[in-house]
Amino acid sequence: MEKGISWFIQEGLLAKTPFIQKLTQKFIDKAKNNLITLSILFDLHNNKGVRDALNVPEEYDSSEWVVVCAYYAMYMAASAALAKINYKSKNHTATVLALETFFVKKQLLEEKYLKMIEKAQLEKEYVDNLNLARDRREIAQYSVTKETTRKIAEEIKEDAYKFVERIERLIDSLSSGVVEI
Repeated sequence: MEKGISWFIQEGLLAKTPFIQKLTQKFIDKAKNNLITLSILFDLHNNKGVRDALNVPEEYDSSEWVVVCAYYAMYMAASAALAKINYKSKNHTATVLALETFFVKKQLLEEKYLKMIEKAQLEKEYVDNLNLARDRREIAQYSVTKETTRKIAEEIKEDAYKFVERIERLIDSLSSGVVEI
């Protein structure tokens, strides 16, 4: 049985919280900080000079952290959008469902952005599972894991930037009164 938004509200995982609106910019700032971190980690993989300067071992692969940072950049941006309309979420599924309910269904946010955060959440879980399997030695070749994670990191990086930028535009339209909820 799929849980609806009312279930998350009833369980206290999504709540109307008037003071939270004051934190909208803080959530955006956190999202942007995650974007900076993901860019640094992403570039670290391809820049031998930086790797050497930072004394980063050749075998170090930052791809999994790129995926994690990308997801959290999107999640923080989503939290900002919800804060702007006085909602606080304590659950990742509730956050995505709230985005759909309050913004996508009201045609204030295109569905493709909802798909981006859903994909990012799944990719983060996939990378976490790959790492768990690797740690348990269930994957025969670690290089396959590294290649898969790197590919995911490359795909998700661009989505994270687009998502955060679009949420900022949504928040601006809500702030200017162009759009009302």
